[in-house]
Amino acid sequence: MPTMAQRMKLLAQDFFSKNDMGSEQETRISLFMQAIKTTNAAILAKIEFQPFEWEPYKSFHRQYYKEIELSTLLNKATSWSTNPFVYMEATQLNLSLWQKADINQYLQGFFAIDEKFFTYLALSHALMAEVRFLPVLPPTLSLDTPFLSAIREIEEENGRQIQAQIRLLKAIDVSLTEEHKQDIVAKQQAIVQSVFCELLAAVCKLPEEEVEELARGGAKAKGD
Repeated sequence: MPTMAQRMKLLAQDFFSKNDMGSEQETRISLFMQAIKTTNAAILAKIEFQPFEWEPYKSFHRQYYKEIELSTLLNKATSWSTNPFVYMEATQLNLSLWQKADINQYLQGFFAIDEKFFTYLALSHALMAEVRFLPVLPPTLSLDTPFLSAIREIEEENGRQIQAQIRLLKAIDVSLTEEHKQDIVAKQQAIVQSVFCELLAAVCKLPEEEVEELARGGAKAKGD
């Protein structure tokens, strides 16, 4: 049975096969993506002020500036909605991600090569791997609008960053068993998938009862 994330993506594909990307959709997506990018930039900024091995530092340094660049690019490309409720709901969703992923812990103090750092890498990897909008858009849709062009650039850059993150997750010398590492990666992936489903539901204007039904079906699929 498909998971909730898979079913939600199918519903999003159906929605965008029948509807254009309007200002409310752009606003919700942009606020979510900007929250991810600016928060990650704030976390990565710490690395600029602490000793770090050269090769990982270069990777994080590039990512830090790319996050800022892509966030400001998306801000300029977005057709912003005039509906205040969109901003209120987007703020609630961003807060949900912040709480579920316990993002505040990564902003406190400097990094050490420990479980918290490994968990941050797993969360960062999950955000780049799971939060993808192009796969739910019609394959024939032109991406020549400023907003869709910016989304494509973000997802292409994310694809490049993912490879570096995978290498770091495999190579990092941290005192954790392989099973524990896999559990951490799976947990962060599940958190991101859950919040991304909430975003897609809002973007596609799904009724609350339909979302609840999807969640029940997703829980059953996970149990099976």
